Amino acid sequence: MDRAMSPGVHPMRRQAPPRAIERLEVPDARRMTVGRVLLMVFSVAVLGAAGFGVNLAVQKVNSQKIEKVHIEGVLTFVTEEQIKNAIGAEVSANLVSVNLDRIKEKLEALPWIRAAEIRRQWPDALSITVEEEIAIARWGNKQLLNQQGQVFQPDNIEELQQLPLLVGPDHSESKVMRQYQEFNQLLYPLGVRIRDLTLNNSGSYELTLTNGVWVKLGRQDVLERLRRLVVFLQSEYGKDMQQIVAIDLRYRNGLAVARRNVPSGKTEARKSGALVAR
Repeated sequence: MDRAMSPGVHPMRRQAPPRAIERLEVPDARRMTVGRVLLMVFSVAVLGAAGFGVNLAVQKVNSQKIEKVHIEGVLTFVTEEQIKNAIGAEVSANLVSVNLDRIKEKLEALPWIRAAEIRRQWPDALSITVEEEIAIARWGNKQLLNQQGQVFQPDNIEELQQLPLLVGPDHSESKVMRQYQEFNQLLYPLGVRIRDLTLNNSGSYELTLTNGVWVKLGRQDVLERLRRLVVFLQSEYGKDMQQIVAIDLRYRNGLAVARRNVPSGKTEARKSGALVAR
């Protein structure tokens, strides 16, 4: 006989053991709120400290005094003391607020300073680079000319009397300087130098060489006339310059030479005939 079976139980199926119930931990809402508050407080504190530090740094930079002034450039006629005296009131400001344009203006107002460049040099210095004027010639009795024909007037030019003297009407400085440079280009290879050059009110040029010879060029074609002088100086007629007093180039294709005549032991000028220079 078949074995008695309990009602409701299938003979081939075993009842599965009960599954363990997973337990989920639900964060406490109060703990999360406190953590966020603490994080926010910490973040605000960090930002506040950083902001305070930046503010202190800005205040320190803005109040930084100029402790040193560095001066660069070749100084011959102006001294560091003169430069510092000229800008003393300006560098008393702090490094941030110092007016660089104003310092540049004051320095370039000094007669011997042609140009100035000023830079801040952190953390506490000012760097100044200056370029002095280069005197090429005297202009009248009290002024000097640079290479561009610009006038500048130092307090004392007694030490520069060896410079050539240029003279001309008002506002003709650059014109006379340009003509002087062109004449020099022709004469320099011969070892001949100009002692002075004058532009008269009539527009006529005349010059004196360093050996004392007076040269009249006139108003027209002055470069061509000076080339005629170069040809003369290279010829046998121009070898004995010690005996020449004056040379007149105001001829269309020649020149006149005044020589010294000393038969009786006295020096006097004698004008020779016109010599054609080819």
